[in-house]
Amino acid sequence: MNENLAAAAAALGAPEAIVLRSAEARAKATGMSIDEVLAAWASGGGSPPAAMSQESPPTSPPPVPTTSAPAEATATEPVAPEPVAPETTPSAVPPPGPAAVGPPPGPAQVDLVGAGSYPVVVSVRTDQLKERTRSLVPRWLTSCLLVLPFAGLLYLGNASVAECGEASVLAVDRVTGLVENCDGSPFEGKGPGGGGTDYLALGQSIFLGEAVTGVNCSGCHGAQGGGGVGPALNGVLTTFGACADHEEWVSKGTLGFQAEGRETYGNGKTVGGGGTMPGFAASLSEEQIASVALFERVRFGGADEAAAMVDCGLAPAEGEEGGTSTTVPAGGEESPATTAPAP
Repeated sequence: MNENLAAAAAALGAPEAIVLRSAEARAKATGMSIDEVLAAWASGGGSPPAAMSQESPPTSPPPVPTTSAPAEATATEPVAPEPVAPETTPSAVPPPGPAAVGPPPGPAQVDLVGAGSYPVVVSVRTDQLKERTRSLVPRWLTSCLLVLPFAGLLYLGNASVAECGEASVLAVDRVTGLVENCDGSPFEGKGPGGGGTDYLALGQSIFLGEAVTGVNCSGCHGAQGGGGVGPALNGVLTTFGACADHEEWVSKGTLGFQAEGRETYGNGKTVGGGGTMPGFAASLSEEQIASVALFERVRFGGADEAAAMVDCGLAPAEGEEGGTSTTVPAGGEESPATTAPAP
C-alpha cells in the first residue's frame, strides 16, 4: 500500500496524508479496498473526491447500497477519483491587495539648489546630522505677514475723516513736506487751529500731573475736582472773585501766606483751615500757573472760557493788542508783570 500511496500522491500532487484519508473515504463509499483505490489513482484512472482537500473526512454517512449485487461485481466497476484540491488551512491569509503607491525615494546626494526641494537633508552622513531646508511657517501665512503691514499703511494714509476745526486735522503737502493747519495757517505744534497755545489743555495736563514732574493737583482735589485731601473746586469762583487772587494762592500756597503774616486768602478763607496748600512758584512758570487757574475756573467753576482767558491774562481784552497779568513773587507783594502775547 505504501508504494500505491506514494504513487497516487505523486500522480495527484497532494500530500500522502490527505490522499490516504480520501482513499479510505472512497473505499468505504464504494466497497473497494484502499489499495485498489490508490492503485487506480496512481495509474491515472480517476481522481479523488473534493473531500480530500479538507482536514477531516465528511461527517455525513455514506449512501447505503440498494442492490444486492455481490461485492465482487461492485469492486470490478471502475471508479474515477475526484480532483484533489490544494491543501488549505482555516487560517489561510487572503492574497494582499494592490500595494499603496508612495513617493519615489529621494536621491542619495543633491546639490545646494536641489536641497531646497526637500524639507530635511542629511548634511553629515557619517553622523546623521540633519539640516532643515524649509520653514515650518505655511506659505499662505508668510504671505499674510508680508501683506498686512502694507494694508495697514494704506489704511492709515486714507483714514482721516475728521472735519476741519478739530485739533487733530492737519494738511500735509506730500511733495514739499509742508505741514499746515486745515485752515491754511502755519502749524506751530499742539494747539487749536490757527496756531498758538491751548492754555486750557495745558492747564488740564498740569492739573492731572501729565505735564510737569512732581506737580499733580488732582492728587488732592480729585480728577473731577470733587475734593479729597484738599477741598472741592466747584466753588472756586466764589473763593477767588478775580483770577489774580487765584494765581497768587497757587503760587505761594499756605506756607507762603503764613510767612507774610496773612491769615486769609481769596474772599476771606482762613489760611490753613482746609489743610496745607503747597506753593508752586518754584515748579511752574507764570504762564503755567495762569493755565492751571484758567482750567479750574472754567472746568470746575463754570466760567466762560473767553472771559476767563482775559481775566487770567492769557488773552487780550477786546480792543487791546495784548493782555496783562499780575506776577506774584514767591516771597513778596504783587507787582506788575509783563504783557502776555496774544495767541
